[in-house]
Amino acid sequence: PELHQGRVASPPVVDLSNVPVNASGASEADVQVKRDAAEDASSESLLASPPLYMYLMAGCAALNSANVDFDIGVSSGVAVVLQDEWQLSDSQVGLFMSSIHFMAALGGLCCQGVADQLGRRFTFAVTQALLILGLAITASAASFGILMVGRVIVGLAVGFGYAIDPLYIAELAPATHRGRLTSWPEIASNFGILVGFVINWAFAGVDRAISWRLMIATGGILPTALLVLSLKWMPESPRWLICKARVAEAAEVLMSTHPQGEDISSIVEAIRCEISADELNGKLGWAPLLCPDKVTRRLLLVGVGVAFAQQINGSESVLAYSPTIFKRGHVATTDADLFAVTMLVGFTKTAFIVLAACCVDTRGRRPLLILSTSLMTICLAGLSLAMVLDIAWLSVAAVCCFVAAFSIGIGPITWILAAETFPSQIRAKAMSLATFTNRCTSGLVALSFLPLSDVMGGQAPYFGLFAALTGLTAVWACAFVPETKQRTLEQLHQGAGKMMP
Repeated sequence: PELHQGRVASPPVVDLSNVPVNASGASEADVQVKRDAAEDASSESLLASPPLYMYLMAGCAALNSANVDFDIGVSSGVAVVLQDEWQLSDSQVGLFMSSIHFMAALGGLCCQGVADQLGRRFTFAVTQALLILGLAITASAASFGILMVGRVIVGLAVGFGYAIDPLYIAELAPATHRGRLTSWPEIASNFGILVGFVINWAFAGVDRAISWRLMIATGGILPTALLVLSLKWMPESPRWLICKARVAEAAEVLMSTHPQGEDISSIVEAIRCEISADELNGKLGWAPLLCPDKVTRRLLLVGVGVAFAQQINGSESVLAYSPTIFKRGHVATTDADLFAVTMLVGFTKTAFIVLAACCVDTRGRRPLLILSTSLMTICLAGLSLAMVLDIAWLSVAAVCCFVAAFSIGIGPITWILAAETFPSQIRAKAMSLATFTNRCTSGLVALSFLPLSDVMGGQAPYFGLFAALTGLTAVWACAFVPETKQRTLEQLHQGAGKMMP
């Protein structure tokens, strides 16, 4: 969704201001020299693009996000078929749709330990193995109980995927290109969702008894390919290699992923200092989060707050239940027509996430976030109005505009902002907290959509409620969220008190 990073742990950047000596015992002056050298190298790299190899590795990592989000996309159609075929209640459908998000929250928390022990590369392999197993159980289920066992395993894989993808890219990418490259998993996620919508449409004419099984089983193709890529081709993270005292291998990986002429020795030393600081910070436990100072409290408000805001706008309901929304809104009646309209939503979302990737490092995080939440408020109000007036075309337009507004701002920016905001002494745990908050909020929204809309008297008041909540997040973004564009993490954390509006 370090995820997106808990998406779990910290990127390979350095907050040297809190480290009095380096790993070798150098003086404060020596550390300052290394800091200045790293910043000079970073400034020069602004003029150079990463090598092709970096883009290829970022693409491989992003494919993992396409894997895990394919299931989210395809589930929207599976839920429609299953509810009719198995006569599921609204509560059972809500559990089917939401379980993946609750388990993703748990998977994001567990991923940090697995990634630190096995390495980032083998964590990719674990993710694919879990995903393949979960999909196989789900596609072959003969009862709702077995179906949910498969969903639980798939949910764990989703949590692992959300956690490891941006973490891996952030630890490989040059600092000046990190924002753009770490948005790739979000693009791939949207592509995976779109492919899921397309698969729903492709199997709409097949016998319902087997169509939903084929929809789910198709999701096993890409994980199998990525399992091979992760074991045979993708390099290990430089940060993890340095943690294991494999410095020469780490330097070799950095040379292949950074622009020619960049000072690799300064980057390696910076990572070493960051690791030393993290080891000290790890001994502090949860105290810095539970008893934060004023600046840390404001940074937590931003990082965890934006993770919460990304889901409290009802985006999970709009996306995951698109066929149901259109069916109840009398947009279409047959499965093929419903899934065709849903594909339009997927195309719109994917197109605008690509546009956001081009703007995130030039237009800034804060302006796009405020624009996004403001437009989403208007779209939800329009969707509520369309349900009241029973205007089918307005329902489709409102949903498409909503996902476009989500994708241009709060969708990809959430995890970039969170990763760039948290200080190093709390970053790993704070990202886990942000991810857990995000996934639990997402699960609650997905779980409550059908029952809550029934209790409220229909979809119109439901989306009216979320329009009001989204409007409040826009006000919150204006008041509290800082700009982090083209600042190193060191600059952000050293000037944390100054960057707040």
